[in-house]
Amino acid sequence: MAVGGAKSAEAGPARFDAAHADGQPGGSPLAGALAPLSSPRAIPAVSGDGSGSSDGTPRRRLRISWVLPRTGLSGGVKSTRLLAEAMVARGHEATIAYLEASGSPWPSPLHVGSFARRALKAWREKPGPTPHHLQSSSAKLVPVPGDHVRHTDLPDADFVIGTWWETLEWMRSWPAAKGVQAHFIRHYEIFGGEPERVKAVYRDRTMKFVIAKWLQRLMVQEYGHPRAVLVPNGVDWSQFNAEPRGKQPIPTVGLQYSQVKWKDTGTAFEAIRIAQRSVPELRVVAFGNKPLLANDNPPKNFEFFLRPEQDRIPQIYRRSDCWLVSSITEGFGMPGLESAACRCPVVSTRCGGPEDYVNDGVSGYLVTVGSPQQMAERILDVVNRDDAAWRQMSEASYAVASTFNWARSAEILEQALYAAIPTSQA
Repeated sequence: MAVGGAKSAEAGPARFDAAHADGQPGGSPLAGALAPLSSPRAIPAVSGDGSGSSDGTPRRRLRISWVLPRTGLSGGVKSTRLLAEAMVARGHEATIAYLEASGSPWPSPLHVGSFARRALKAWREKPGPTPHHLQSSSAKLVPVPGDHVRHTDLPDADFVIGTWWETLEWMRSWPAAKGVQAHFIRHYEIFGGEPERVKAVYRDRTMKFVIAKWLQRLMVQEYGHPRAVLVPNGVDWSQFNAEPRGKQPIPTVGLQYSQVKWKDTGTAFEAIRIAQRSVPELRVVAFGNKPLLANDNPPKNFEFFLRPEQDRIPQIYRRSDCWLVSSITEGFGMPGLESAACRCPVVSTRCGGPEDYVNDGVSGYLVTVGSPQQMAERILDVVNRDDAAWRQMSEASYAVASTFNWARSAEILEQALYAAIPTSQA
């Protein structure tokens, strides 16, 4: 039987009853979510048979499904997988359903211009299957053909979590046996659909989880969700880390390149060009999922890695004295946190998510959105420091990153989900 009072697969979708959270400290699972995060450590998990936790408190194994609109190399896909895997490590069952990647059809050769542009794109990009973050996992992976995930694609569960506004629309008519519905918000997705449809999803009274403090404030202030639970992204410490290190022999900045407009790569490029007037030898290392556009005009001394292997990315971070995040808006900004875990100071715009992991003036700097001049000044501040001062900022950046880990995030999610189960079924 699904939690939340579901009696059969034919019943309507299960909804979160906020009253079940009232017994939590502070009247809400939010209280635990706002507690300071600890350094990377082991977190007590549900026992292997699902009967209880290490402190002796009876706990049942939860069955949790995540619904993704697609796979790919985005931080949203990767962070969903890592959180699901952290829940598996705590003894729960996790399933991730996602739409299979399908390339758009080629235009007819009779349409010479369109066909030539598609052929050029295919030639410039790497051949073979496109890599993505859901190629393997300790969670159960369910690739789904077609244009949306259906309830028949998923097993019965205690909770089903949509990860994009449109997935919540798919889930609205699902039977209660698929689980209590929840919305895991990774960005303000008003840019990704008809604004009123997106806002209607945010107003819906499903459980709300968010990955950053600015999204938590947005859900509380704009959409009336005082119990929106902060479940921050973590660091995959098996991949991203670095021993204490000094500056590069040649000053070097790094960034993630993106064609997406709100990533505003152009501001980072212009900031680097301004900084290179003072430090002509300043090098740039960058990686991205798509090739540079013809009119991007990257700065000089520019080295670009197209879809690098995952074990190459930490090496790029470690080659950098300063990592740049130039976005107009950012749900969280995983590369910034990953670079910090590799002891790299971060210079970011005040774009949302990075404000949770950049301690302005201590571990890096926060600058005004769309200001290449401010970003250039902070780049120069970092790369012109003597080695001792740079190491101090590097260690501060690592110290901030060390407070983010997936085991702790999974513990927060677990506590909130348990709080939503009626006492009789816990």
